[in-house]
Amino acid sequence: MRLSRRTLALSTMGLGLAAPAVRAQSAWPSERPIRLVVGFPPGGSGDFLARIFAESLSRRLEQAIVVENRPGAGSNIAADHVARSAPDGYTILLAGNFTHAVNPALYASIPFDPINDFTPITRLTDLPAIIAVSPQTGIETLAQLIERVRAEPGRWNYATPGNGTPSHLAGAMLSRVANVQLTQVPFRGGGPSLQAVLAGDVQILIGTPPVALPPIRSGQLRAISLTTREPSPVIPGIPGTGEAGLGDLDIAGWWGFWGPAGLPTPIRDRIFEVSVATVRDQAVQERIAAQGLQALPSESPEAFGQFVREQIPFWAEVVRIAGARAE
Repeated sequence: MRLSRRTLALSTMGLGLAAPAVRAQSAWPSERPIRLVVGFPPGGSGDFLARIFAESLSRRLEQAIVVENRPGAGSNIAADHVARSAPDGYTILLAGNFTHAVNPALYASIPFDPINDFTPITRLTDLPAIIAVSPQTGIETLAQLIERVRAEPGRWNYATPGNGTPSHLAGAMLSRVANVQLTQVPFRGGGPSLQAVLAGDVQILIGTPPVALPPIRSGQLRAISLTTREPSPVIPGIPGTGEAGLGDLDIAGWWGFWGPAGLPTPIRDRIFEVSVATVRDQAVQERIAAQGLQALPSESPEAFGQFVREQIPFWAEVVRIAGARAE
C-alpha cells in the first residue's frame, strides 16, 4: 500500500505536534494571509474563480486572501505545491477534475497522490468548454467544421489551456468520435490560448466560458458548439453536441477546493462552510453565471471526497478512449 508524503511526515514527527496544532486551530485564521493557489495564469477561468472566491472568503473570514498563480504541467505544479504545504489552513488549492482525476491517467507520473496528499473540501462549479472559430473561416456549425477538417487533414489545430484540461480531452474525443485529425496546441492557461486563436496562429479554440464568451459576444469568434451533449442553462444560444449532430461527444469538468492532507477538521469544516455560503450567494451565482459557469457545491467534505474517488476511474477511461498523453 502506498504511503503519501503527508502520512509519512506526520508519523515520523510524533505526538509533539498536538499542542501546536491545537493552538493553530484556535487562532485560525489570524496569523497571516491565506494563499489561494491556482494552476493557471491570469486571464482564464481558474484565475477568474480564484479572485471571486478570494474576495468573498476574505470578507466572510475577515482575513486577507492572496491569489497565487502557479501555472504549468496541467496544474500539477500548483497541486504539488499545496500537497507539500503545511496543513494549517493557510494554503488552499483551487483545482478540478484535471488535477485529481485526469492527470493521474494522462501523465506517466505525477509528484502527488490525488487522494492521500489532500484534504477534500468542496466542489464549486462545473467547467464546460466551448468550440469556437474565427468568423473569417466561414464555419457556422460543428458539422461544417468537421467537413473542413476532413477535407484538409493535418492542417487544423485547436488551442487549449493545457494538457489534461477538459478542453484538451474534448478535442481528443472530438477527433476520435468524428474520425478527423486535429492537433492540440497546449498553452499555459486560457488567456494565452485565446490570444493564439485571435492572432490566427491556431484555427480552433476549445476554451472555458470565461475565456471564450467575451470574444464570442464581441464578434471576434464564432461559437459553434459546447463540448457537452446538452446545452447549458447559463450559456444561451450555443448548442450542445446533441443538437449539433455529434452527441457522442460529452465532456465537461468541474472546479473544487482542497487543502493539504492532515488539515484539522475544524479548519476544514470552516472553509467548507464559508465556501458553500459563497457559492450559494445570489450575487456570486450571477457573476459566475454571466461567465457560463453553474454553482455545484458539495453536500459535505466527505461527499466531495467520495465524488473525487468516483471520478478517477471515469476520467481514466476518457483518457484511454481519447488516446490522450502528456509528458
